[in-house]
Amino acid sequence: MIQPRYRLIVSLVLCAISIIALSSCSTPALPRRLYVLTPLTQVEPASRVPGVGDVTIGVGPVEVPQYVNRPEIVTGLDSPVLQSAALAEWAEPLRDGFTRVLAENLSLLLATERVAIFPRQSGVPEYQVVVNVIQFLGQPGDDVVLVALWGLLGKQGQDLVSKKSSFREPTGGQDYEALAAAMSRTVAALSRDIAAAISALPPRPSAH
Repeated sequence: MIQPRYRLIVSLVLCAISIIALSSCSTPALPRRLYVLTPLTQVEPASRVPGVGDVTIGVGPVEVPQYVNRPEIVTGLDSPVLQSAALAEWAEPLRDGFTRVLAENLSLLLATERVAIFPRQSGVPEYQVVVNVIQFLGQPGDDVVLVALWGLLGKQGQDLVSKKSSFREPTGGQDYEALAAAMSRTVAALSRDIAAAISALPPRPSAH
């Protein structure tokens, strides 16, 4: 009588293990979502600044804090504790995305195609935009904060403009898509500041 009962218990245990194993295998893994910063697509007339003609503009180097320049989207705001997203990642290094969007925005705002990302393949630009991002963080359902030190250099490397800009933008949503969109809007705001500064520079002397 003992042996059959023992076999029954073993069979039930093995069956339970098989069911658990099958259920775990059939549960699909949650997909990772990839996000990018996006440039301006159009500019309101009030936001456009006077063009710069045939002046060439180099964008970069751009530096961002290493703790955000990683694949996983890092969130946090007014706390020393940061969170790393498990399933939300940047599709490109954040520094590269920031530089790309800044260059595209300046091209649109200044109505010129003579904008290149540093380092240029050839030639020296008339103006070079350098940016050191101090803070670039946000929290879904809250705000995004961008703080950056930036400057404009002349063709000989001389300082033309040196400023600090700070922006705070509500995300307007609880998800990472809203967070990435708000981060893009802060980069757009910085782009407007830089474009206005470039447009305000004295015109270059005419070549004879």
